[in-house]
Amino acid sequence: MEVHKHPHNVTHKKKWGEYLLEFFMIFFAVFLGFVAENIREHFSEKETAKQYAQSLIHDLEKDTTMVQVDIKQIKGIISRIDSVANFLRNKKIGDLNNRTLYYYTRFECDYRPYTWSRATLDQIKSSGSLRYFSNDSIIMRISAYDAFTRHLDEDFNGDIERNDKVSAKRNNLVNLNYPFELPDSAHRDSIPLLNNASKSKTDLKLLTTNMNEIRSLVNDYLVIKNNYKVRGEGELPRLINDASQLISMLKNEYDLK
Repeated sequence: MEVHKHPHNVTHKKKWGEYLLEFFMIFFAVFLGFVAENIREHFSEKETAKQYAQSLIHDLEKDTTMVQVDIKQIKGIISRIDSVANFLRNKKIGDLNNRTLYYYTRFECDYRPYTWSRATLDQIKSSGSLRYFSNDSIIMRISAYDAFTRHLDEDFNGDIERNDKVSAKRNNLVNLNYPFELPDSAHRDSIPLLNNASKSKTDLKLLTTNMNEIRSLVNDYLVIKNNYKVRGEGELPRLINDASQLISMLKNEYDLK
């Protein structure tokens, strides 16, 4: 009787070179996937940065327009303060009348509040997207610009506080209770007429007979003027220059028009 022999299952042992080849193939596949993902993220982040840059440029241009209006207002206030100071220089209390001083001080020292366009910058900061800007100089300028606008907000709050105080002091010295509205044109064009008209019985009396109180009012106006010269001739033009340089850098970096 013939006996059939069953072959034994022999497990094939791989050589170490085959294991090494499989390892490198898996590693290479993972590496390529990693590189492809990094490239995709790089282009995605660059496109996001470009979109932020375009939006940021728009906001900076709006800020520049807004600040130019404030500079014009500040220069106008400085001019009015100069008129008050020049008129009252070397004056005695007997030289003054209520109506003339009413005209010279008939203005508010407040300039328009800043309305910064911070929507894009706030979004960039809150989302951590500042890192998408690969140019360190741009990142530094964005951060510096943001800090400068917030410094100007603090300055504005101080200006408003000083303005409120000088308005209150003026109202304690000048009687505003005329029975009719006095035209603003008389302030610059008709001061000699006012001086003559003030001699009439219809003029109101000043609320003070102390010239030092008037001089103290002038001093307060001059403090405001000095602060406004810093704003109008230093800080705000500097901010416009900073914004213009940042706009130029963003346009060059991301090839924007």
